[in-house]
Amino acid sequence: MELDMWIGSYKVRVFPWIDGKRIYCNVKYYRPGQSIEREPAWDKTVYITDNEAGRNIVFNFTHSLVEHVALMQIPDGVKEVTLTA
Repeated sequence: MELDMWIGSYKVRVFPWIDGKRIYCNVKYYRPGQSIEREPAWDKTVYITDNEAGRNIVFNFTHSLVEHVALMQIPDGVKEVTLTA
């Protein structure tokens, strides 16, 4: 139950979080032609509630989840964002 893949220009990493109740989802965006050895243009992390609906979204609708995270406006200072389906 772990993903480590590219979806377009997004580097995506997903795995069960240590609290056993959520799924960690990290999305990094690299500009076209940008070296992956450099810091990404942006980096966003969200947590998905680990239930049947959450696992369905993560593993069957990964592209839609990544696009949603990419479009999210996460205010500065917000330490955690948890999405529940």
